Amino acid sequence: NCDTPLRICCYGSSNKTTLDIYLNEAYSLGRILGTRNHTCVNGGGSTGCMGSMNQGVMDVNGKVVGVIHEMFVKKGSSYVEGCHDVFKQKDQDENVQLIVVGGKDLQERKRMLVKDADALVVLPGGPGTFDELWEMACARQIGFIQMPIVCVNVNGYYDSFKNMLERAHKDKFLYKNPNEILHFEETSAKAVKYVEDILTNVGKNYVRKKKNLEKRPSTLQRMMSAFNVPSNFVSTEDKDDKSDFSPKLFSMAPLAVAFLLGVSTGFILQRK
Repeated sequence: NCDTPLRICCYGSSNKTTLDIYLNEAYSLGRILGTRNHTCVNGGGSTGCMGSMNQGVMDVNGKVVGVIHEMFVKKGSSYVEGCHDVFKQKDQDENVQLIVVGGKDLQERKRMLVKDADALVVLPGGPGTFDELWEMACARQIGFIQMPIVCVNVNGYYDSFKNMLERAHKDKFLYKNPNEILHFEETSAKAVKYVEDILTNVGKNYVRKKKNLEKRPSTLQRMMSAFNVPSNFVSTEDKDDKSDFSPKLFSMAPLAVAFLLGVSTGFILQRK
């Protein structure tokens, strides 16, 4: 077991025609995550890379979370179409969790897949996997997430993605170096080791929580600050207390006049 259990989101194909070379690597990933005491979060599928990965987790009694859209749940029934058998144990096994989300598209499902995740491991897949992967790569490039993203480059499947990032960097389209956005490993074992090294050994100062972006003050707040208007000038604390509304209103009148004069002056100067 790993000393620090991680929550790892995994993307991959759900297509029944996925080749054995990819299914075998997906199964290996599931077993490794399970034996290393990590939680495997995925789309809950029973076929393709997802199905093989879920089978691998199940065979070692590992921790797994499936996230599916409500469109796959039959009304009036707890039966879930397309889900792997491991999720039928969700009521008897504390290691198994199934999350059902709504929405008119897959955005909420994608959000829940990566919620609280420490890392992202991407197996080979099709357009759905590409969409999920590039969305997170974009988020990492501009700083919305810091979690490591590693592609399991089985049989050179993601070579073209790697080349695309290198070309984008060469042509000055990237804010970061390619290896700071996506990392590539040939096997699932190496991918998991990379994540563990980054998060538990090498990256001791790594911030696992999402970056808290400081909210920029509004134009109104900046102008109030410029004219030394108290920050509680506009307050909702006493909105239900009408007993002393009039005195407060008159006490704020000088400030309001000064503020409006400042706005007018700024507007006139701008016009000139």
